[in-house]
Amino acid sequence: MKWWVALLAGAGGMAAAQEPVRLCVTDFPPYVSAEAPEGGRITALARRAFSAARLPIETVQVPWVRALSMAKKGECLLLTLWRDRERDAWFQYSLPVARMELGFFVRADSPSPLPADARVALQRGSYLPPALASGRYRIHELVDPRPGLEMLKRGRVDAVFSERASLEHLLRRLPPDQADDFRWQDPPLEVKPTFMAISKFHPQAQAWLELLNREIRRSVRN
Repeated sequence: MKWWVALLAGAGGMAAAQEPVRLCVTDFPPYVSAEAPEGGRITALARRAFSAARLPIETVQVPWVRALSMAKKGECLLLTLWRDRERDAWFQYSLPVARMELGFFVRADSPSPLPADARVALQRGSYLPPALASGRYRIHELVDPRPGLEMLKRGRVDAVFSERASLEHLLRRLPPDQADDFRWQDPPLEVKPTFMAISKFHPQAQAWLELLNREIRRSVRN
């Protein structure tokens, strides 16, 4: 190999080694949130994984639908993603980082179960468990799930679909007299593992996932 070819190859390798790992930070506390300490516990896990390898990290705070679009294009790594067949066509996944309960929050005075034609508010672009994807309920999509609570309180919807710990985190920040207006409805629609995910077409996908999995094995207790 000529010396100048070797020099260019070496420079290219150094540039690739310094490529920043971009993390899409959505509003999904306590797991991921720009307002949480260290960006939430799953963001902190990703930071530890890449910092251990001395890789630069860049975070971008975006709404969920935008984060999903960016990740499909290989523009960022998703910190939490529930798998389904459509997403499996786009992404490679880390080991599981948490098990989450997915289901309904209803008004405290609501009877159980929900009626067959119940109106359900949920975040646009969210994974839908089979019970929601079947068309049994009337779906009302929101950019942000938080207004769904006000809609629920006013009777505009019959339930809000959410991950349990995330919405309970939000309820704990409300005054007690408001938080008591809502309750989680057992049983959950689904208990589902969540993963970090990166585009299958990203050139660093496998290497970055190996770093993440090393930290997940060290720190996650399943």
